[in-house]
Amino acid sequence: MHERERAVADRLLAAETPRAVETALFESYVEEPYDIDGLLTELRVRRQRLLQNGRPAEAALVAALTGAVREHRALLERLAQEYGRTDAGRRRNSWPRDLRPPEHLTRSVLEQGVADLVDQGDLDRALQAAHRAAGVPLVDPAESVVVTSVRLSLAQRLREAGRPRDALDVLEEAGLPPSVMGDSANMEIAAARLHILRGLLWEDVGDYRLGRRAYRTALDHAVRVGAVSWRFKAWTCLAASYGKSGRYRQAVTEYRRIVAFARTLTDAHAHWFVAALNDLGTALRDAGDRDAARSHHLYVLALFEKSRATGASQSAAWFRLGDLARDEEDTAGALTAYTNGFWSAIAADVVRQGVLDTLSRLHRALPGDDELLETATLFCMTVLNEEQEDWLLTWSLRRALGGLAQRLGRHEGAVAQLHELARDAATRGRQWRLSAAGELADGLLLWHEQEGPPGTLQEAFDILWQARAGMAADLDDTAGTSADHHAVVTDYRHIHVRLVDLLLDHGREVRSPDSRTPTELAFDLYEEIRAGAHLRQMARAPMTPPDSVPEELRRAEEELLAALSDPSPGVEQRRATEARLAGVHDLMAAHAPDYVRLRRGRPHRFEDLRSHLRSRPDAEHIAFVSFHCGARSTIVFTYVPGTDRLTVVRAPVGAERLSEVTRLLRHTFDGSPHDFPPRAPLHPRRPWRRDISFLAELTPLLAAFLPVTDGRELLYVCSDGPLHGLPLSAVPTPEGPPLAARHAVAHVSGASALLHAAARHQARRKRRTQRTPEVFCASVAAREDPVPEQLEGDAELLRAAGWPATALTGEHATRQAVLQRLDTAAVAHITCHGYFDTREPLDSGLLLAQNGRRPSKLPEAQSLIARLDHMLTVRDLARRALPTRLLTLRACATGLRDEHSAGDVEGLVQALLYAGAGTVVAALWNVDECSSRRLLVDFYSRLRSDPDQPLWRVFWQAQKKMFETPGPPWEAHPYHWAALALFSDRSDDWMDT
Repeated sequence: MHERERAVADRLLAAETPRAVETALFESYVEEPYDIDGLLTELRVRRQRLLQNGRPAEAALVAALTGAVREHRALLERLAQEYGRTDAGRRRNSWPRDLRPPEHLTRSVLEQGVADLVDQGDLDRALQAAHRAAGVPLVDPAESVVVTSVRLSLAQRLREAGRPRDALDVLEEAGLPPSVMGDSANMEIAAARLHILRGLLWEDVGDYRLGRRAYRTALDHAVRVGAVSWRFKAWTCLAASYGKSGRYRQAVTEYRRIVAFARTLTDAHAHWFVAALNDLGTALRDAGDRDAARSHHLYVLALFEKSRATGASQSAAWFRLGDLARDEEDTAGALTAYTNGFWSAIAADVVRQGVLDTLSRLHRALPGDDELLETATLFCMTVLNEEQEDWLLTWSLRRALGGLAQRLGRHEGAVAQLHELARDAATRGRQWRLSAAGELADGLLLWHEQEGPPGTLQEAFDILWQARAGMAADLDDTAGTSADHHAVVTDYRHIHVRLVDLLLDHGREVRSPDSRTPTELAFDLYEEIRAGAHLRQMARAPMTPPDSVPEELRRAEEELLAALSDPSPGVEQRRATEARLAGVHDLMAAHAPDYVRLRRGRPHRFEDLRSHLRSRPDAEHIAFVSFHCGARSTIVFTYVPGTDRLTVVRAPVGAERLSEVTRLLRHTFDGSPHDFPPRAPLHPRRPWRRDISFLAELTPLLAAFLPVTDGRELLYVCSDGPLHGLPLSAVPTPEGPPLAARHAVAHVSGASALLHAAARHQARRKRRTQRTPEVFCASVAAREDPVPEQLEGDAELLRAAGWPATALTGEHATRQAVLQRLDTAAVAHITCHGYFDTREPLDSGLLLAQNGRRPSKLPEAQSLIARLDHMLTVRDLARRALPTRLLTLRACATGLRDEHSAGDVEGLVQALLYAGAGTVVAALWNVDECSSRRLLVDFYSRLRSDPDQPLWRVFWQAQKKMFETPGPPWEAHPYHWAALALFSDRSDDWMDT
């Protein structure tokens, strides 16, 4: 008798219900066909044996099972006929299409069809089949096991193909209901796997906050059933997420906990302990503590040497020691460590990982690395011959072959390899396609530098320009959150950076696609990256069209935007709605071109900025400065409308050092309670006791534009990356005094933000009235604040400056009441805590009271409904078209963007500016109560006595007074006078309401 039939008979006997028997019959056949007569014979033999042994009850059960097999024989024989056919030379393992499965197996059969398509590599059809299957309800909760398994497989393959958003949609349909979970360890582990993959996918689309939430859920499932391995994996992913998003100290803290946990495990899990030590070393390196990182990796090597063992962690320790040596420009030490790492991987039989680690590091050449690169390439070929399909190895091999050819001076062969790589990557998703285009352009540029043939430089430019052109379409096709849009922009950023470098270095040698100069084209490329994601998200925000737009077009747009905000329509219906909206905007463009441009999310060009700034009456007094942080340098564009000159300079300060200066500033002023030893906040009356000389490291950034801005009072400054957390006004100039001694600084989001704000301003001027501006103050502390009165007395601050302010305080400062007052207030002063939503900036806002309760200053710990009850969101403000010309936020670090989010996600202040606020004054760090009050009283008093002065000048005068003629001497310190910053896209004629 065949083993297959015996196994099926065993499975039938283990079934506890008639439905389970039926399920076992069909699922067994779908998994692997069996002989029906052979199964009946096996059951007959077992029944006879049971009768002979005096076990009639069990024999009767076997007889019943035999009857069930005969009852379903016709359907099973039809399955056999279908499975006798072949599909493209490959036996089918899914349920035949023209056979109707039993009701309780319908969903499982559909999911098996999805799995079959995944096995065939047809991901598009598999995705369609998965969406169809999701519409079939689960009759038996246990089917969730099948659904989860199939969805995990499909989502993993979609992720490998560079389609994380599709993969997330697949996992959303793979829930595990509580009825399935029960006390099953297998179900808990399946849930942990699902949430770990979900976390990785959220990170792929740039949302680290949701990624960490998924990892914590996975960790809970693993802990609940004592699944040590999955607990370790989920916890490691959580710690790694902090590092990926720039929260290096938090990553170090989590890895220390993981090391402590791994130390308690048995010897059987010793490999986790050394892996955690390596991860901790990497986190310490990212946090800037290279000596501690090196000691951890050396400790790992010592443990392996002591045990005379080999392992993957030994190889990883060598590679990471090589990275540390490379950081210190010890190229010989780095090459030695990489060589040891490679051969350690071979000895530990982790060849694939050793090859990938080696080839990824030698992609950037080291002196004398030819032999190691060639050896690793040969091993890569060997592994590929065994694995057949391994895209990551294929990618690494092609790059390595190109690198070898370049090292030997065979640039034509290297470029041929990179062309082939680009062709293969074209079908692998956006990230691989763009990476391959960048690699090919780099190869062509290297060939050009080695006196390659004519046209090489132009070919590199054309490849990058063609790759860059896809960003607009990809953003249009992304109907997700701001994090989704930012994931698209992040993928394209390296293409734009390469194009800018090429234009700045070789602009006169390439043909430009239009009449723009190389410098203007470079400016516009950076503006695409700066504004691309946020403009697309704000394009769907609620806002009022200008009065010039006909009523029927306004109604049509409102209906179509409402339809697009509904998540339920399918892809085709959404595309049809977007096409109709595009037609409406085509008609609206004749009446309100600037409004339509904003609705379409299209960034402005330099020519638009030039036209706007030169037309302003204060053109002789302003300059526009735009920073773009790179790894090793920062590019600084400066435009002075008075001279009509656009310049560009590379300042020798890179993003890594800027991030370190930002960290030092935070720790110096706000303290660092989580460090060891902990550091208290700066004492406001003794600020000079802490060194801030590190701000002088930023002076080269000022030197890049000061020679051309001399004599201009106001600088519109667009920051980038870590510069958002730095007080540019307090940075010393080359002559010594701070920048604020020479220039007023107004922070703007970008050229597009400035121009969109100007368009809104023009619409307001047409509707202005001649009444006295209303002044409003709202003050509400959080439940956790120990002394609420310190935050809730700011109405007296305005009255001390002579303003007749109306006020809402404490529990009376509710979301509805504040919004109602803002509808008519030209000046608003709000003292409260703020919240910035990295995933959806439109849901960022101000935390206010509700139902007689103050808000919590920890909104992430609350449910979404509870959070929104207490929050006045940017979406609320954008919907009202507020007349607010000045909004002051006197709270804790409200001016900062979220440094832990992906890319340049707009912070709360920038989102408020897009929502309609003319100027926002906000804090860069935790302000001192006394000095900030004195600064604001002076600011408001000057506005009251001379309302014709532009806001930026009045604010600048108040700042200069504090550091030039301070009251108490300690207020001359930047901690006091530079804590509040002015963010404005239009602050020159603020009284036009």
